[in-house]
Amino acid sequence: MTPEEFRANFPALETWTWLDTPGAPPGATPVVTTLRQALDDWSSGSFDWLDWDHAVDAARSDFARYTGVGPDTIAAQTSLAEASTVAVRSTAPGTTIVVAEDEFRSVLFPAHHYHDATGTDLCVVARQPGRSRTAAIIDAIRPTTGLVMVSEVLTNDGELVDIEAICHAAHQHDALVYANLTQSLGVLRSNLARHPADIIAAHGYKWMLCPRGTTWLVADPARAELLPTVASWKTARDAEHYFGGPYTESATMTRCNSSPAWISWIGARAALSLLSQISEDESRRHTLRLASDYTRRMREKGFRPLNNGAPSHIVVTAPPEYRRIDPAALRKAKVRATLTESGALRVGFHYFNTDTDVDHVIEAVASALVP
Repeated sequence: MTPEEFRANFPALETWTWLDTPGAPPGATPVVTTLRQALDDWSSGSFDWLDWDHAVDAARSDFARYTGVGPDTIAAQTSLAEASTVAVRSTAPGTTIVVAEDEFRSVLFPAHHYHDATGTDLCVVARQPGRSRTAAIIDAIRPTTGLVMVSEVLTNDGELVDIEAICHAAHQHDALVYANLTQSLGVLRSNLARHPADIIAAHGYKWMLCPRGTTWLVADPARAELLPTVASWKTARDAEHYFGGPYTESATMTRCNSSPAWISWIGARAALSLLSQISEDESRRHTLRLASDYTRRMREKGFRPLNNGAPSHIVVTAPPEYRRIDPAALRKAKVRATLTESGALRVGFHYFNTDTDVDHVIEAVASALVP
């Protein structure tokens, strides 16, 4: 599927230059149509709740095909914070958790909470000006490290961390690596069979075009001792039975399943069907090229990129000194992007974005600059 063919699935792009996928994408027609059908079936009473419930396992199988991993290594969860909580509880006794101080809160706060609740050592890695997140994390890894928690891409600066280098440093000390791929899976990555992290999580409501409430947690159940945050009939070995005990956890990663929001997972199946038609290499090449061109042209206009590491499809730039961007002017120009708390402009390029989008946002930003 070409970028133009992919773009045709998003009616909102006829109106908007959409560069806000780091927050949320516009609705894809196949996904929205599927959700509407589910709502119509619910309204008419023609739905079968067992079919809806089975959509979760079907989505796990779809995700396994899309990413190239085994279905038994996948848990279906509701949020990134829940996945991070499962991961942090796998920390070996007497070891230290390593996490960057500017990490996304749904990764950072479960680490803090676990430290406060159990006394497990926590190394919160400070960022020095001009240094990459990759270098700071690697320098913090020690023989006592038990778990490294890191997002492959963060939207506060757009750095693509060197996950291979981080995993290499951690694995030298038998530490596990938990990687949050929420801002990279579906655009920079699809195949996880070669991913070096021990535990992987991704919330699907951004680049994977899913409804919110669809998160995948991937790990070899024999490699990491992962346990559910909440035991339920969905975490049991005999998950199709509803009453009575005893409780025996599943031997696969389904032991970490959440009780699902059915309609979200129905939408996830439609999203995965659409994404599976895109080449990982083509998507990565296309989006990184657009981001590189955009970054170069913003530099020429006096904007300063905040990324001190490897570039990604997400670019965050601070405006020229003594200038700011008027968000109302961007909206008027039909540009969807995000202004950070510090006034920097954050954009993200999906496979549906084009060179024309780059041209338009550059022009709109120039017009939106005010004293």
